[in-house]
Amino acid sequence: MKSATSNLPIRLVFAIFAVLTLLMLATRTHHFASLNHLPSASIAIFFLAGMYLRNMKAFWFFYLLSVTIDMASSYYRGQFGDCITTSYPALVLSYGVMFAAGFYARPNWQQKGRQINVLQVAFALFAASSIAFFISNGSYYAFSGKFPELSWAEYSARVDKYFFKYIVNPTFYVLSAVVIDFNLSHFFADKTINNAANVKHKH
Repeated sequence: MKSATSNLPIRLVFAIFAVLTLLMLATRTHHFASLNHLPSASIAIFFLAGMYLRNMKAFWFFYLLSVTIDMASSYYRGQFGDCITTSYPALVLSYGVMFAAGFYARPNWQQKGRQINVLQVAFALFAASSIAFFISNGSYYAFSGKFPELSWAEYSARVDKYFFKYIVNPTFYVLSAVVIDFNLSHFFADKTINNAANVKHKH
């Protein structure tokens, strides 16, 4: 997958980048603050970065930011073995799936109907979240060394316990972004039409 231009005003690109960075810091740092009740936005951030920033540099920035936060929180708690295990590198694949899905699912409100765009994003989010879950969850149980005798029945029970929450967490963030995207798209489209009409009227 190649990087592509976002076709967004540069100020808006920087604003999205800043919001996603703050969102990563606010939700992934639950390791530090027990009062933080926001669900983790990490996989939603990679999905939205693919959708709107559309650049591999953005992907690697957020990946390195997530690693830095995890390392710092593990050092702070003195428990590196909890999340930094031999399975940890597999997270880059999970995040890559989310980024790629967002890249190809970006809505186009001018060329496609509203329902088609929403269904496209919803399907991509569900499929990518499911794949990302089994990559991160499966690699953790298979390679972390913490579950040497875990049976398929026990693993299925754990999947049943965590899968729904994992795929629901990003929904709020992505849905909010799509609603904002839809309204901004129509606002600027209407503004462009009005400006064109005014220019035509003057002539």
